[in-house]
Amino acid sequence: MFSIGAKLLIKRFIAAMIKPYSSKQNRKLSIILNYHSIHPTCKFATKPDDFRQQMEYLKSNFDVVSLPDFYEMRKTQRELPDKLAMVTFDDGYEDNYEYAFPVLEKFGIKATIFLTTGFVNGEIDITQKHATYRGLRALKWEQVLEMRGKGVIFGAHTHTHPILTEISLEDGEREIVQSKNILGDKLGESAELFAYPLGQPKTFNTQIMELLRKHGFKLACSTLWGHDNGNTDIFALNRIRIDAWDTFGNFKEKVNGDWDFIKWVQILKRYL
Repeated sequence: MFSIGAKLLIKRFIAAMIKPYSSKQNRKLSIILNYHSIHPTCKFATKPDDFRQQMEYLKSNFDVVSLPDFYEMRKTQRELPDKLAMVTFDDGYEDNYEYAFPVLEKFGIKATIFLTTGFVNGEIDITQKHATYRGLRALKWEQVLEMRGKGVIFGAHTHTHPILTEISLEDGEREIVQSKNILGDKLGESAELFAYPLGQPKTFNTQIMELLRKHGFKLACSTLWGHDNGNTDIFALNRIRIDAWDTFGNFKEKVNGDWDFIKWVQILKRYL
């Protein structure tokens, strides 16, 4: 197996090789960025200074909207405007409040944070199961409420972060409903946005998408790669993952569609 560093070098090489042949003519960009942790010392987290530079670029070069605004655009407009961007975070780490939130406020960006409610409740520690962010703390509900009062949107990410296709459909429904109900109780409003744990091919399916519709969700985000969400299934929206090792150049290439070859790698994995 390749190390993370080796995989990144391969991706950078492929991006550099195909960039001269990648036509940007008539390219429609409606991107959803996927972050997890913004932290100064965690190896796998985007550093706060990098995040600030990225958000400044995004705000200067894209029309940055909220996911609910995007949903309304999809519902009412025949064609989306070009260069739309949305910012999302998965899991619910406390550093989203400590380091990301001040930057989001500075640039007026209404991000969405998808919460694993059992993690925020203190019932589980997902960093023990997913060692990438081991040692990071969960958001506190008081921090969630403060951010919600200042424009941050919160969505559901299940209660205990299982891969939904690896448990029974009944257990999956329980995970979805429990996270939705807890968010509703804490925030005083219905949770309508969802992100699949992991979100890669084979981690969700049409049955799970139907459960989300059944329980009143309006959209769901995957981690399937892509820069155009104008015609994507609203319950399988693409996202572009931003990693700790991304240079500023890598970030600009990713948001402008130059790393979209990753989409074809993911499609190939579905059949392996």
